[in-house]
Amino acid sequence: MSTYISMIRVIWKKELHNYFWSPIAYIILPIFLLVSGYFFSFSLFYLQVATMTNAFHNMAILLLLLAPAITMRLMAEENQSGSMELLFTLPISYGTIILGKYLAAVTVLIIGLLGSLVFLIPLFAYGDPDPGPILAGYLGIFLLGSVYLSVGIFVSSLSKNQIVAAVGTTGILIIFWFASYLDNFNVLGNIGISFRYISVSYHHGEFVRGIVPLASVIYMISLAGLFYALSWFSLYRKRYIV
Repeated sequence: MSTYISMIRVIWKKELHNYFWSPIAYIILPIFLLVSGYFFSFSLFYLQVATMTNAFHNMAILLLLLAPAITMRLMAEENQSGSMELLFTLPISYGTIILGKYLAAVTVLIIGLLGSLVFLIPLFAYGDPDPGPILAGYLGIFLLGSVYLSVGIFVSSLSKNQIVAAVGTTGILIIFWFASYLDNFNVLGNIGISFRYISVSYHHGEFVRGIVPLASVIYMISLAGLFYALSWFSLYRKRYIV
């Protein structure tokens, strides 16, 4: 177990170093904080709304665009350079490789969310918000971002091109975000199945309203786990099938 954790830590540190050694983190994090900060300030000072509701919604949309940039190189770069084959020769499991890279991407997400805590200073200075919905909102945006990153790693594992990985990830995330809108077209007729339950925007909306429904928590974790499993199968396929 200690060896397993040590290998995950090695990969995590390597990928985290790559994020901050390259311009990626220095571009993505400022964009996330500046854009979400702008809309938060607009809501607080212009609309006179002393809540984080609009901020959490805007963060979700923003992460839909930024998460693919965070994950696009994690696997695609290894595939392009041929270093993935080198990893296969080492006594490292597929799960270790994926989890180490995934945790590095999640760390970048956490850094961004921690930076957004500065929004709470004027929020509490100019209003009297309820901490409960704020905590629920942060939990929701963390789970949503974790799902985004899991999807991104899976798509990156399929490609040798980082741009293709980013575009593919964005496409899948858009489908999951707008899935609930399919109900308006009565796609399944009278079967009685609603697409909103597979829409991440629907489940995220529950957290934004200050609710922490167990079903939404389970859905988010299960969806992230599904794409983690698909990433595992993608690596297995590259080694034994291709």
